[in-house]
Amino acid sequence: MAKISKASVIFAILLIAAILCVYGPGLNNQLIFDDLRLVELNFFDAYGSLLQFKQRMLSYGSFVWVQDLFGEGWWKQRIFNLVLHVLTVGALYALFKSLLSRTQFPHDIEHQDHFQASRDAALRVGLIVFALNPVAVYVVGYLIQRSILMATLFAVLACFTYVRGLETGRIGWFIGAVLCYVAAALSKEQAALTVAMAVPLYIYVRRPTWKKIMIVSGATAAVLALAVGAVLSIYGNLIGNLIDNQSVAYLKQLQAIDPNIGGKVYGLSILNQAALFFVYGFLWVIPYVGAMSIDMRPAFPMSFGSALHLIGALAYVALLLTSIWVVLRKDGVLRFAALCLLFPLLWFATEFATVWLQDPLVLYRSYLWAVGIPGLIAIVLTGFKPRTIYIIGVILALVFGGLAAERVMSMQTPESVWEDAASKVDLKAPANAVGRYRPYLNLGTERMARGRFVQAERDFITADALNDLNGNARFSIGVAQSQQKKYPDAIRSFKAAEDKGYTGQTLWYQRAEVYAALGHPKEAFDAYGTALTTGGSDVNDNEGAKQLTEQIHLRRAEMGMSIQKYDDAVKDYEAALKTSPQSSRARVGLAMALTGKGESAKAKEQMDALIAKTPSGPAFYARAMAQYGLKNIAEALKDLDQATQADPANAQRYAMAKAQISSASAPKQ
Repeated sequence: MAKISKASVIFAILLIAAILCVYGPGLNNQLIFDDLRLVELNFFDAYGSLLQFKQRMLSYGSFVWVQDLFGEGWWKQRIFNLVLHVLTVGALYALFKSLLSRTQFPHDIEHQDHFQASRDAALRVGLIVFALNPVAVYVVGYLIQRSILMATLFAVLACFTYVRGLETGRIGWFIGAVLCYVAAALSKEQAALTVAMAVPLYIYVRRPTWKKIMIVSGATAAVLALAVGAVLSIYGNLIGNLIDNQSVAYLKQLQAIDPNIGGKVYGLSILNQAALFFVYGFLWVIPYVGAMSIDMRPAFPMSFGSALHLIGALAYVALLLTSIWVVLRKDGVLRFAALCLLFPLLWFATEFATVWLQDPLVLYRSYLWAVGIPGLIAIVLTGFKPRTIYIIGVILALVFGGLAAERVMSMQTPESVWEDAASKVDLKAPANAVGRYRPYLNLGTERMARGRFVQAERDFITADALNDLNGNARFSIGVAQSQQKKYPDAIRSFKAAEDKGYTGQTLWYQRAEVYAALGHPKEAFDAYGTALTTGGSDVNDNEGAKQLTEQIHLRRAEMGMSIQKYDDAVKDYEAALKTSPQSSRARVGLAMALTGKGESAKAKEQMDALIAKTPSGPAFYARAMAQYGLKNIAEALKDLDQATQADPANAQRYAMAKAQISSASAPKQ
């Protein structure tokens, strides 16, 4: 085993310290967007077993194992992400150091006294660019994207152990390569194409005959076919198809521009992704954070004649073919550069598998494709004096690290991450830049949750103008207006949302709440009733939906009481009690409804039981009304006194009831 140099140890310590400086302030960042999958009721139950084959079982399972070992706390999970990132950087160093040792540089460079030190320094600067890159924040600082983080680590380890196997001929290295490849694929399906690198790495290390190249290529194709089959067994027939409902909705928006786009959307998606390959590369090398966000929405090409897309696609194909040819036919630095380019070029081919309308440009996936950057930077800098290279490295560390720290801070809260994304939406982009509404819709949702209804309404209006899906933004405008007591405007917004396709319980519930606030109990009662009988996309079989249904029953019952529909009120209160048997609000309401029906004895019996268990002002008040219905005036007045003692905040209400009962029961003069 090669001895680790003192310089390597010092560099590792300094780089780890720099990584901690970038990511340390974000250890207590809140969960954002897709991170919320981690708090779904069944996430930690669904993962953690290696005996159940499922998507991303290794990366998602790691959340369970980290929690089991170290306890709860998202900061602990973030530290594990940092560990994975550091290990990935270390694996890249081992891989490229091995490959660079086999690379012949120009004669004048190799014969410099400082050549080896220059080459090592150049590779280390390449690692700085990767480790402190702002784009990497969208993986390392975004918890749920651990899948691509782990996939990249194991993919690089698979390549390294494979290279070591080729160098030493030892079977143990090849077994390690297979295990790392399987681990990569079980972390994220995009890593399945790692096996494709077996051929160029084999050619680079061994310089084999054409016959051996064909044999290795055939074996690689067989393994790749098995990997693709495994992916398809999980995801179904995703090749060339739309894989989610939002993509289907976006296609409809594109069809409004060109009704015939459906038949060519897969080909156009390939064209688009090939062009976006260079956007990813640009952002890794020139980290312009003004073009980085959690939700990026470039225009989708409407024809195969779209100039920029066509140029990008042709450039991708040309670069791929040229890189393959150079690895096969050339030597030296040019050959190594082509090998470095084949890492992203081959891995990126997964982007051509399906139709990308929902997430056409997402930065976290590019972490895997960026592994060739340290090698390419090493080529550029090798030959300069080590001191000069390290000065460049310090400057790059300060620039890239500072920008990365800014990206970490932009992800502090859901509101901050969506505010950042919204600020980078091109409001003047063409209509085929579908999905631009989402940052504004999510930003408005976060602001409304914090009571900033005016700002939220503005965000929702922008989302609506950007052609959001199915009237979600228009509905949210109505909710924000309702919270501002702009009730007539809210009614109009709910109607507009319905016209755009928004349906479900929440629409009718919010509409009913507005009617109730306007003092229209009959309309509110009817709207609550419609909410109970209307299904829709916003109704799911989860705890939140159950709570909403219970709330609707309670509110409908209360409106029913105000318009003397006591039978309906009784049914609604009983329905609420089936969901929450211990609900005092429902039990008190039921007693009041029974009293309204003339069943005061039954109402009193129920309140006797409730008061014996949990006495409260409303319970005493309900029993007082039942006592009054039974002509027990003295007992009714006594209960009202007890209601006042138990609930002084509503003393005026109880005093008014007491006065009314006293007045009604007083002998006429």
